[in-house]
Order: sequence, then C-alpha cells, then structure tokens
Amino acid sequence: MLLDGARFADENGFTAVWTPERHFHAFGGPYPNPSVTGAAVAAVTKNIAVRAGSCVIPLHHPARVAEEWAVIDNLTGGRAGLAIASGWQPDDFVLRPENRPPENKPSMITAIDELRRLWRGEAVAFPKGDGTSFEVVTQPRPVQPEIPLWMTVAGNPDTWKEAGRLGMNVLTHLLGQSIDTVEARIKDYHAALRAAGHNPEDFKVSLMLHTCLAADRDTAREIAREPMKAYLRSAAALVKQYAWDFPRSAAPKACRTRWRSTSAR
Repeated sequence: MLLDGARFADENGFTAVWTPERHFHAFGGPYPNPSVTGAAVAAVTKNIAVRAGSCVIPLHHPARVAEEWAVIDNLTGGRAGLAIASGWQPDDFVLRPENRPPENKPSMITAIDELRRLWRGEAVAFPKGDGTSFEVVTQPRPVQPEIPLWMTVAGNPDTWKEAGRLGMNVLTHLLGQSIDTVEARIKDYHAALRAAGHNPEDFKVSLMLHTCLAADRDTAREIAREPMKAYLRSAAALVKQYAWDFPRSAAPKACRTRWRSTSAR
C-alpha cells in the first residue's frame, strides 16, 4: 500500500510522501526506519519529495543519517527532506541509552547542527573507542546543498520557538492541541524566526491530519470506520502505557476523549 500510494501521489500532483519512525509496538510497526521506506519510495517515484516524518535523531548517529539520506537525495535527484524528532517513548532508547530522556532534546539540537554540517561537506569530529576523535566527511555527496529540515513539535511552545531559532520548518499534529492552540504556536514560531533573522514566508508549517478520500462523505466514513478505530485503539494503548513520558502531561486524557468521540461516529 505504501508503494501504491507513493505511485498515485507521484502521478497526481501531490507534494511529498512522509514515512515515520516507530519501534517495538504494533502502532507504526512496519516503519522502524524512514530511510529504508524512503529509499523504497524513491525507487518508484519521479516527482514528489521523499521525507522522514519523523527521524528520531537521538536514536541514530548523525553521520549515518547524513549518509542514508544523501543516498535518497541522489536516488531522487534532490527530493529528500527530514522532519527531526527528539523521541519520547522510553523503550526506544535501548537503541542509544546514552540519549534517553532528558538527554534526548539536547542531543537532538546537537545532532541537527552536525547533520547540517555533514550535509554541506564539512568535516565533523566524532569520538572513537580509544578516546581519540576522527573527522568524518560523509559519502555520497548529496544533490541539494542544504537538507530541507522540519522539527516535529506538539504543544510545547518552547519547541516551536526552538524550531524558529534554528531556522527549521515545523511538522505538527492535533494530538493534544486544538486548532486555536496551533494558531497561537505559529505566531510564537514566526516571532522566533524573525528574531533569528529569518523571513517566515520562507518556512512551512505542515499539519498531520488523518484523511480518507471518497466520492462522498458517507462512503469515506464507511471505508475508514473500522481501520481508523483499530488505529486509534493501538495509538491509545501506546500513549496510555507511557502516559508519564508523553510530551504533554495533559495530552493523554484529551486524546482519549477525542478518540472515543471519533470511534463513536
């Protein structure tokens, strides 16, 4: 379905295909690494951008991220892009326990800088096992001189401002935040962009929103009803299991209310 959807999007004027990063749970289970699914999408498309939505960069070495996405940039002739997330699910950090919360956010900020420098072809020093360092210049060289980056954010205003400070686009959602909240956060984000010397018109806010297209509303509801209920049950189980680690402490209760309402329809 991923590849069929990518082909359809490529042929019908869509902008991009985003694939996520999930680990160790049925919710998003087929997507452990967006560079792998992104490479598959790259092989069957000619027009659309191929993006990570999102790469949990504290779980990866930034040199590997630069290498893998440079491959996708070459396969696509310069259509790669990444949304970067700090991660929140504690079990995921068995992959890189040194970056577990609360170290995940400072690790993300450092990795974003390193990724950008590596993408430009700069040498970046990383520690070796013997205590010395090695200056890495990654291969292959990408097509795009700068990698298009988004920061994945929820309702935390500081994260929106951080995206503006770093000159990144934003990828967000309505999980635990209302349309009015998103509107207010965009104003914070634009103010941070201006303060950092950026023009907000040069940046995008992308909103993840579940969508089903059909000939009419009733048909769309019937097609989506059972798959959407199963999806929300899986998502609710994941959030409930790690409620104390969820990015916004108020989100799980609000989300469960919304999920019940959605399922009832």
